Amino acid sequence: MYFAPWWLLLICLPVAALAAFLALRGTQMSRRTLYVLSVALSPVLLLGAAFVAVVVSTALSVVFEPAPQPSTRPVRTELTSPEPTNPTTFEETVLETTTPSASPGASPSASPAASPSASPAAGG
Repeated sequence: MYFAPWWLLLICLPVAALAAFLALRGTQMSRRTLYVLSVALSPVLLLGAAFVAVVVSTALSVVFEPAPQPSTRPVRTELTSPEPTNPTTFEETVLETTTPSASPGASPSASPAASPSASPAAGG
């Protein structure tokens, strides 16, 4: 939604006061009353004109705006499927990828089970 800048409304305010003055000019009232009434009615006249402009703009946009066309693109069902096609769970995948493998250069003495010395606290 677009709003009119304040300076534009301030420029239109004297124009609204002039329109109110010209409309009330033919009445039988004093000049002072005519001036005061023109100044008092100018914001009301300006707000009324802005309201009418918004209503007319909305009505015209409804009439002349093209109707939305239905999309003809196919719906992608593979992304909306709740069941995965592979029943492997995340934990199984993590276990498979994190299992350590023996390197070809590793010696048997590097593994703790192959060490000949056992701790005295574990022997009991």
